[in-house]
Amino acid sequence: LALKLAELFYLRENVGEAPILLLDDVMSELDNHRQLKLLESIDEEVQTFMTTTSLDHLSNLPPDLKTFLVKNGNIYEKQVD
Repeated sequence: LALKLAELFYLRENVGEAPILLLDDVMSELDNHRQLKLLESIDEEVQTFMTTTSLDHLSNLPPDLKTFLVKNGNIYEKQVD
């Protein structure tokens, strides 16, 4: 994860644009404090896609975070409680 974030910062610095960041199920491996630190470390201008099998382990998410549910080939925007 640290290497992926270092790549992100390196590319943004040297190319002048932020790449799209893809994170596959990384939140389930982190405690709540580290989840929030990860989200804080990703700049707003970085388009990020993160997958997870459940939102149950996530709490105190930023209010501007958008979540989507993919079910039976359909995509729905979901409000996080």
